[in-house]
Amino acid sequence: MRKEFLLSAFFAVLTSVGGTLTVPMYPVPMTMQTFFVLTSGLLLGPKYGPLSQILYVVMGLAGLPMFAGGTGGLHHVFSPSFGFLVGFIAASWTAGFLVSPKQAAGPRTAFQYALACCAATVVLYTVALPCFYLNMNYVTGVPMTLTGVFQAALIPFVIPDALKAAAAGVLARQAIPMLRSAGLLPCQNRHDGRNRGGSAERYEH
Repeated sequence: MRKEFLLSAFFAVLTSVGGTLTVPMYPVPMTMQTFFVLTSGLLLGPKYGPLSQILYVVMGLAGLPMFAGGTGGLHHVFSPSFGFLVGFIAASWTAGFLVSPKQAAGPRTAFQYALACCAATVVLYTVALPCFYLNMNYVTGVPMTLTGVFQAALIPFVIPDALKAAAAGVLARQAIPMLRSAGLLPCQNRHDGRNRGGSAERYEH
């Protein structure tokens, strides 16, 4: 249990660091934040993955410089981007749930991991975009149509997020078996083609 909480805290920090890792793109830069959100779900599962994002959000709202730009504070609840913070929790859970043992036995391919990440990204925007729309129109006071919301908060990120989903899928496929065999990830009746004592099979989430 302690190891799982430490891993959750570690991914909370990684998500924060991801907000500082940018790739210059037009019209908006791409950050690595959602990459770590998706990876947290794939590696930690549907329980501790979203826990890492809850920790990230709570620490940021408590005033720690966790959010993009090294900011934090309760006022972020009224920010147009707050819906994305909530969406991080839902996205991490979705990624972890879709690759969990309850959905299918046996090892996953990188493509399956990537598909789970794409679905998780859809969930992220399903949560974030309505919040963005409501904030802009009723909190910030900047009138914005649904088309404007898509142009500002969705379309520029489609290709970058697809690339991050693919990268997270490839990383998970390579990293999960190795990290499990090293005892660095929680084992819950998973099978990655290996076993602890040479007989008991496990399968990865």
